Parts: sequence; C-alpha cells; structure tokens
Amino acid sequence: MIYDFLIKINFYRIAWIFVMFVAYSLFNSLFPSDVYVFQDIDECEFSKEDLSDMVYTVKLVFNQKLLCSYDSRLGKYVGYDEYGIRNAEHYNNQTWKMKQQKEELETICRANARLYIKSEKRKVPPVVTVRSNSKARYGQLTTLECHAYDFYPQAINVTWLLDGSEVTGDVVSTEFMDNGDWSYQMHSYLELVLHRGVPVSCRVEHSGLEEPLVTLWGETFNNVHRRQLKI
Repeated sequence: MIYDFLIKINFYRIAWIFVMFVAYSLFNSLFPSDVYVFQDIDECEFSKEDLSDMVYTVKLVFNQKLLCSYDSRLGKYVGYDEYGIRNAEHYNNQTWKMKQQKEELETICRANARLYIKSEKRKVPPVVTVRSNSKARYGQLTTLECHAYDFYPQAINVTWLLDGSEVTGDVVSTEFMDNGDWSYQMHSYLELVLHRGVPVSCRVEHSGLEEPLVTLWGETFNNVHRRQLKI
C-alpha cells in the first residue's frame, strides 16, 4: 500500500514534545516572563512505503518562538534569531551531535515507521457468536445478539440476515470498543419475532476474513463463550 499522505509517527521520541520549565538568568533580558517553556519537537515524515523519502526534523522552541531547527535533508541546524543562530552554529560544530542526528534518521524514524507499517498491515479476523438475550420462544418478540470480538483493523461490517435477506430495521449496533491491546469488539442487536423454519443469521465482513462469515443463530446458542462486555 502506498501512502498518499504524510504520516507522523508517535513512537518513542517521534513527534514528542518535551516540555521543561527553566529559570535561567540568560533569558531574562531576551524573554521577560515569570515562567519559561522550552520545547524539543522531533518529527518523522514520509509518504512512500519504502521510506526512501523519510525526513527527520528537530525543532527547538522557546516560549512558542522557533529558535533553530535541524532538517535531515540539509544535514545541519539553521537558526532564526540571534540566539538561535549561535545555538545552530554550536551544534553544527559538534561532530558527535551531527553524527547522532544522522543516525536517528534510521534508529528513530525508519525503525519505528517499519513497526507502524507492519502493525497497519496486520489483520486479525473476528471471533463471532450469536445468541439470544433470554430464553427464545417461537412466536414471541426476542432480541438476538451478534458479538464480534478481538479483530484488527477496526473497520468491520455486521449485518443481520432473515431467511437469507438483509434486515434493515429493528437493528441497534454499538460503537467500536477498543480492547486496549490493538484489537476491537463490536456488538449488534436484532429485535424480531422468531418463526419456526425461518433461519436468522449474522453476517460479518472484515479484511481479516477471506469471505464474509455467516453465523446462524442456534449454532452458538448452546455453546456460548462467556465474555465480559466492555462498558
């Protein structure tokens, strides 16, 4: 998959903002204030899946004012005011600093971008169960539940089929629920009057499935996996 947009990766030091409060007398004359905020903003940007166009930037900001920045395309720091220019010259003359910045293009940006892309490509199919919320009786109003668990990525389509035809009314579905482990769950509810000989099933479509998964009510009715729903 080729990305047609810029992605900012939020792993470790990428796109992180480290804020610290400083009370150096050096800045009293330059930035009169009671509190000082210094930000070191590191960003990795790319649009190609092979990461050949990866760009690593570092921005040093003081009280919302950009002092100097490093750009991997230039291979050096650039200052934007008197203090920033002095700071940039200082960094550019430090061999170890410049070597570190070049290495971080690989160790911070590309290494974590590969993890990001690998995670984005990961596909885990859902586990699906269908059951009634109470003892089901033919001829009486019943609510059936279709539960899809532990799938990734988030996109999923859950529909109900009555005798093979899609049901559009009397269906309520929950929002996606994040399990906190890069997997999701979703639940759909159908209210209907059951009739003998008329099959009811839940159809689930997901990128982790080779084809839509159709689960007939009754197949899991007598062997329901007990799970605690996320509230």
